Formats: sequence, C-alpha cells, structure tokens
Amino acid sequence: MDLSTSTPDKADSLSIAPLSSRAILAAGAVLLSFALAAIAVAATLELPSLGNTPDDDLELSQEVDDQTVYDPAEVAAPTPPVLVKKSSVPHAAIEEGDGSPTVWDRIRAGNKIPLTDSERVQYYTDRYIEDALWVNKILERGTPFIAHLVNALESRFLPPELALLPAIESGYQPHVVSEDNAAGLWQIVPLTAEEIGIQRSVWFDGRSDLIISTTAALDYLSYLNAEFNGDWELTLAAYNAGPGRVRAAVKKNEKNSKPATFSELDLPAETRDYLPKLVALLKMIKDESQVHLDLPPISLTPALTQVDVKQRISIDKAAELADISEAQLRVLNAGLIHGVTSPRGPHVLYLPTNKADQFSAALTNVNNQDKLYSLPRTHTVVAGDTLSELALKYGISQKQLRDMNKLDDSNIKLGQKLSVIDYRLTSPEAIEYTVSSGDTLSGIAEKFSVDIGDISDNTGAPLQGELIKPGDRLKIQLSLNDAG
Repeated sequence: MDLSTSTPDKADSLSIAPLSSRAILAAGAVLLSFALAAIAVAATLELPSLGNTPDDDLELSQEVDDQTVYDPAEVAAPTPPVLVKKSSVPHAAIEEGDGSPTVWDRIRAGNKIPLTDSERVQYYTDRYIEDALWVNKILERGTPFIAHLVNALESRFLPPELALLPAIESGYQPHVVSEDNAAGLWQIVPLTAEEIGIQRSVWFDGRSDLIISTTAALDYLSYLNAEFNGDWELTLAAYNAGPGRVRAAVKKNEKNSKPATFSELDLPAETRDYLPKLVALLKMIKDESQVHLDLPPISLTPALTQVDVKQRISIDKAAELADISEAQLRVLNAGLIHGVTSPRGPHVLYLPTNKADQFSAALTNVNNQDKLYSLPRTHTVVAGDTLSELALKYGISQKQLRDMNKLDDSNIKLGQKLSVIDYRLTSPEAIEYTVSSGDTLSGIAEKFSVDIGDISDNTGAPLQGELIKPGDRLKIQLSLNDAG
C-alpha cells in the first residue's frame, strides 16, 4: 500500500508528510525456521504481520510456543463476576512526582536505538518543536498505554524506546481504523489477524485490543531483530517496509561492495523517514532540559484490572456500574467493535483498578442480565436518511455501517433494511439480515457468532438446507442462553 496516504488521522499521529506507515507484520513460512533457529536471541519469535509486505513475505505460519491469543469464541462459564488479574496496562496512571521511576525514565535509559544525526532527523526535530503542543497532546493520549508498552518491552529484553512507535503509527489511538483498514495502536491489517489467529468477528477485533496487538508487534520486532543481527535501524526499516525489501536492499549493496547500513540502503521514501521520526521524538524526550515538552509523570505501576463478567455486557452498561465515563471505557476496550461482548463470550472487560471492586459489587446486584447489554437491530431507510446521519443517530461509524451491511459506498435506498446497533434498546433477541451476493448460511452464522439453527426466514420458519439467495430476509436469533 502507499504508506504516504495510509494514516488513520493526519492530525492525530506523529507523522508529518510523508505520513507514517502502518507497521508491517507479514512474514513467510520460511521465516518461521529463521525464528525458531534464533530462539536464543529472542524469547518468543512468532511471526505476525502488519501489512505492506512484498509477495515473498506473505505466507505465514500459525504462531508458536506460548503466545496467548484472546479468542472470543471461547465460552465463559455462567458464574459470578471474577477479578481475574491486575494487568500491566495502566489507565491514567499519573502520579505526582515522588521520586519513583516513571515511564519516561525507562525510555530515557534505553540505549539500543542509535540517536543518529541526519538532515531528516533534524527536520522532524524542528517540526516537533514547532508543534510542541500537538506532540504533548499525542503523548498525553498515550497515558493509559505507555506503561504497559514499556513493561512489556522490558520483559522481552527489547528497547523501551519502542514504546514510542505507536505515537508514529496511530497517535496512541487503539480505536482508530485507517482507510486501508489497518486498526489499533500498531495498525494491524486484516491479513495479519487472519494469518496469526487474532480473532475478528462482527463483535470483536483483536487488532484493537491493547494486549493482543502489542504482543503481536513485539513478537515481530523480536523476530526481525534476530534476522538482522541485532541492528535496530535495519529492524525498524523492515518493520516499516517489510523484511523482503530490506533483504533485497542489503543484498544489492553487498553485491556492489557498498555498506549495508540503513543510511546507505535504497529504501522507499516512507521508510527513509520512518526511523528519523522516531529518533527525533526520542531525542526530544531524552533531553531532560527540553523546554518544549511537558511530560506527565506516568507511573510504571499497573493500573488496570481485567474483570471476567461471566455474562454478556455492553460498554454503556458497564460504565454506569463502574461510575466512569463511557468514552473512557470504550478506549480501554477498543476491541469490542459494537461496544458489547460477543454472544458466546468470553465476557472480559478492562477496568481501572480503582473502579473494579465497585463495578463487581454493582454487578452482583443486577438481577436481570437482559439489562446489561444492547444489541444490533434493523433500520428501514426512510426519505431523508443518509448513512452519515444514521451513523450519528446510532453512535457507530459510517465504516461500521458499511461493513455490517456489505455496502461498497455510502449510497442507501428508500426502504432498504440496514443492520445497526441501537444502544437505546435493552434486550432485543433477534436481528433481521438481508442476504447479499456471496453470502452463505455458514458465513452469516460465523459473522454473528450463532449456529445455523439460529437463522430462520423472515417469518421465523426454519430454512431448508442452505438455499438462500440475494435479497432474502432472514431472522438471526441471538439467544440469551448463548449470551452467557
């Protein structure tokens, strides 16, 4: 893809023209053998991918060893809510300066990324200083995530400086989706999710899950650093452009008796700017006399708790029970596409630790689980409706509306039936779905996390085999028993 045009939000990430790439995470099956051979160099060398990868790097083996992938298809047992564990993912973990190490201290202590002086590094340094208020805003937005990133990096013996990469990729926005459909802090593309087993459905997108996406990105960085013999400049170039391109550039220079260093390689313009952007930001943060940045003292202490609710729940209801803002909770649980856990679970939420006990206590006092979530419903297009107005009305994005209804563009017709999410509803048990070209019953069942037997015709009568055709209207039963 054209990296210079694939930013999620031009004003909300530290990519100044040309804009940042989506981090590249696609690797061939042949790379798996390299990864396993280099296991002594990197503790976990799974091979996730984040797009923009040459053809010779596209084949990918399933992840190996002890990588844990959150799979919403796993069914949670119907037991009371449980505080699972204290996560290393903080939320607003800002403490008054008390002498304790902060995330910035850890990042400053890192010494693996060369602070090379170059014309491009100086260019971005000048731009970041000029737009210091904007840079501060981006870094402040990373408050809920940076401590997790630093802790995760150090636990993997990776440079803590890499915690700044999501500032370039997404502006620390786990919910952002680019025009190329790259999602999350690390901007993982759909191909990646499919190849490494990250679950994606109409309900959940693991690419936008804090822990899942970070683990995948660090796995890949570990692998690349092993392949490029510990050279972090080449590692980051490969992360951006794809290892195939960097390998080819290295071989070309070696063949011509030229240095195979980052500054000497024939790489895409976007890649030549990618490392300078990171170095410029890193140099600003390492300079403690820097008057342009106002860094909040973010603690390294975990500040987020995972709560297994053991029944279906939506973000709006959880926010009420925890007495926190819905917007805050949506950021922490960006993997929940429609703000509600999958019908078949698991029903796990990330909550600020100081709100977890209150949430669990309030949850035990709720007798009617129907009131804990809102579900999709059908909207019939009337005169004057537009996709943008419907998205605003129901609180979801236009892209989500298009994806849910397999729309190629924003054009809708009078009388058309659209699947939507209506958070005003408390307990609808079924939705109506209009069959599109290419649909199969098994595919529809997978999309909505139901069994084929839960799908009937528009009268509620059972379907005969899998004989459906475009235009057919189906009822999809979202059983409360299945909901948890």
